Order: sequence, then C-alpha cells, then structure tokens
Amino acid sequence: MMQRIIFLLFFISSFQVLGQRNMEISVNDYNNDKVVDTLKTFYVGGSGFGGMYVQMINGKTNETYELTNDGCFCEIKNTVLVSPTLNKAENKPFLEIMKAKLLPEKRNVPDASLDWIIKSSYSNRKLDDHKFFDLVIDPKNKWQDHKIEYPKNYYIETQGDTLTRLYTTPYEAPEWLHKKETKGFLVYYAHNHYRSRNNDTLQFSNNNQNKLYKVYNTSHGVLVKKGKLHKWVFISDVSITDAPEKLRWESIQDVKLFGNYLFVQQNLSPMLRYNLYVINIETGILGRLKFDLIDRQYDGNIHLIQNNSITVTVEQKRVTYKLEDIFKELEMLYIADKK
Repeated sequence: MMQRIIFLLFFISSFQVLGQRNMEISVNDYNNDKVVDTLKTFYVGGSGFGGMYVQMINGKTNETYELTNDGCFCEIKNTVLVSPTLNKAENKPFLEIMKAKLLPEKRNVPDASLDWIIKSSYSNRKLDDHKFFDLVIDPKNKWQDHKIEYPKNYYIETQGDTLTRLYTTPYEAPEWLHKKETKGFLVYYAHNHYRSRNNDTLQFSNNNQNKLYKVYNTSHGVLVKKGKLHKWVFISDVSITDAPEKLRWESIQDVKLFGNYLFVQQNLSPMLRYNLYVINIETGILGRLKFDLIDRQYDGNIHLIQNNSITVTVEQKRVTYKLEDIFKELEMLYIADKK
C-alpha cells in the first residue's frame, strides 16, 4: 500500500513538473479595467502528444480562461475551441492576447491543400463489404489555374457544423461544446509537409509523368500538374486518411501513375503496415484498398503492381486483380452531395 502511495505522489509530482515546462507568467491590466490580470503560458506533452496552454486569470472576477492546441503529433490540423465565457464581448482583449500567444497568422480562407482536407471531412464513407475498398473519399476538388501556393502554418476562424465535424480530441469534450454556438479556430500545421523549413518545395515523384500529368509530393501530400493547372489529390490526415504516429516521419512512401489514375502508398510508421490508395486524378475520388499490406510485401515501393495487375494476400493466399477492374469499381463509389 505504501509503495502505491509513493508511486502516486511521484506521478503527481512528475505531472506537475511536466505541466509547468517552459512556463511564463506575466501580469498586466490586459482589459483596461484598472485591475491587474495574470497571463500564463506553458507546455504539456509526452513522446506522442503535446501542446501549449495559454491561461488568463481575470483580476477582477478571478475567472480563468484557457486556450490550448494540445493534441497528437500525428495531426496536421487542430481545432482550438473558445469557451462561451471567453468569447463574450467584454473578454475580447483577453482573447486577442491569448490568440497571439498560441496561434500562427490568420487567413480568411483555406489554401487548396487545407480545402482538400475540409471537403474530404464532409465527403467520406467507410465500406464494410466491398470487394476492393474499405474507405472512399470524394472531395470533388477542382483544377486550380493560379500559381501553386506552398502550404504554410496559419489558422482560420470556424464555428457551427464545420467546427464540430473537424474537432477531434482524445479527451472528453467540454460540456459547453455546442454545435451551433461554439466558435473556434482551425489551425493548419503545414510545416509538417516539409523536412526543412527553408526548403518548402514540392518534389517530383519518382519521374511520374505522362502526356497529361506530372506528379509531385511533399512528405504528407500529393499534387498533380496538368499543363498550367494543378490540384491536390491526397493528404495524410489522421482523422480522414490515417497518418504516422509522428508527422516527422514521412507518410508518402511511393506514388505510381497509370493513365489518369494514381496509386499512393502511405507509410504509417512506426507500424509495419501500409495503406494503398487509388485516385482518379480528374474527378478527385479516391478509395483505400482493404487488403492488409505490411512491410515485407512492399520493401519501400509499390512492386506489387506489375503488368497492369496487383498481387495481394487475401486470407493467407496470393491473389491477383487487374487494375482495370479496380478502376471500374472505384468509378461506382461517388458520394452524392447532401441537399
């Protein structure tokens, strides 16, 4: 019993030290009510999760308001919730100070890559009994004719159905989270696309090109060029397409072009399992093959695809399917818009 008490005290002590890592405390009259308020910022985290916490203590009422981007290191986006109390007009000075401490720069509209994630959040369906696929995503993304914009870190304001749809958490959701009334910020951690902050460029994907398309990729996204046009066709997002445990591990393992279709092999480190997605470049629809694909089958590239066929293991037996049959099945999976 004594050992359990000692262990518990040690755990609490360790947690407190962890919770106060890099803590900064400042006092000021942040809302100009002639009473000094207290601002705290600190980091909490472990090997696979973490985030900053910003707390404001109202000097007059002694109320504490909080913003945090705490989450999994597998997330390329994160939703920061604003409590109804902090969102009151009289607390706007507090909110602006806290945002400046926590968030990157603001944008009014998402870039094309985050737009792909948002649309995919609204248009995806899991499949139980399909011959080839266990997931279909139909973002209906269009070709872009402007200059390619490399994704950067930023946030956009969000609320209502968009916020609740994109909000994910390993913790219990706050009681005040309300679909129609709660407001928040969708933060895009686009730096994860690149291995170097000073080299934010797309890489030509293993000479993947034909008369129509050239295929490029970041560490977690795939973009296709068609003449002066371009579009994002895949991004690793843990809540939609899955992702590695930590985004410092690249998820785009290999890409193969077949006519106007694309195969994307997604690495899910540290697991020895891969996902294989099939994408119609023109329409943007993609399906995830349901077969259990593990490390020993791939050896770093999609060599299961040969002679316009793919060979996989089904119930411990090697089975070969024609790519033409897989493409035909994908074309039957478009998701209708909800009116």
